[in-house]
Amino acid sequence: MPDRILLLSHAGVTLTMVGIMWSVQLLVYPQFRSVPVDGFVPYVTDHSTKIVQVLALFAPLEVLLALLLFVLRPSGVSGAAALAGGLLLVVLWVATGFYYAPLHGELQSGGYDEALIERLIVTNWFRTALWSARGVLALTFL
Repeated sequence: MPDRILLLSHAGVTLTMVGIMWSVQLLVYPQFRSVPVDGFVPYVTDHSTKIVQVLALFAPLEVLLALLLFVLRPSGVSGAAALAGGLLLVVLWVATGFYYAPLHGELQSGGYDEALIERLIVTNWFRTALWSARGVLALTFL
């Protein structure tokens, strides 16, 4: 794969993930506060289903492109920077799998819980910051 195509593809997919994360952080999660209690479980369940459909394309692509970036190392991309970007991705997906997915599960099974919603919003700034850092890295690689 030519360097330019790899770098542009990586940046495009990573910045798409950054945009998704910021949209969820600023729009979707705060909206959880406004959903009526009796409609909360279907709303959160629907959100979870639809966000997985969106991520089903971009998440594997981001992982693949980050791996290719590390292995093929286009000119101008240091091994340390490519590794740092990949490690950020590992941290993000481990946190998603072991913390955020179960938190969503609690909201789906337990219903509206203001404390859980606030915990989700506050702690999700962690993922938002890390994906933003990946976005900055992707742009510097260009």
